[in-house]
Amino acid sequence: MQVAVPSREQVPAYQQLRVDIEQIVGRINGTYGEPGWVPVSYLYRTLPLEEVIAYYVAADVMLVTPLRDGMNLVAKEYVASRTAGDGVLVLSEFAGAAEQLRAALIVNPYDVDAVVETLSYATTMPVDEQQQRMRKLRNVVRKADVFDWARDCLATLEDR
Repeated sequence: MQVAVPSREQVPAYQQLRVDIEQIVGRINGTYGEPGWVPVSYLYRTLPLEEVIAYYVAADVMLVTPLRDGMNLVAKEYVASRTAGDGVLVLSEFAGAAEQLRAALIVNPYDVDAVVETLSYATTMPVDEQQQRMRKLRNVVRKADVFDWARDCLATLEDR
């Protein structure tokens, strides 16, 4: 499942990226899809929070691979939604959240082969390892709230 939330739709580079992604999804689905099933379900729209959470809960693996990013709350939202204590987060080393979420499987999104290997491992990871990693991730998310983040930002500014 790929949910792409519309963003900066007037920027030509974003428009081209959307076209490229939709063509790739079309090729994958055309090659590997079957009547009644496609390998990639692609939505380009904003979803209500309840629906987003339902997708997080349904996802055995969450892949968050920005090439550069701020905090990336999507990764933290996924972790927060995993109340059963399972699931695997695969996270770009360039996501701001990667600094805190070290129990995720950290990847360099430019290294496509390594991302593929990591996704393969994520989909076969033993449940006990999933639970151990998710417990660590959930503890970080629980403790590092918005107030903690604000304190860290202010402290960084004061140090300059």
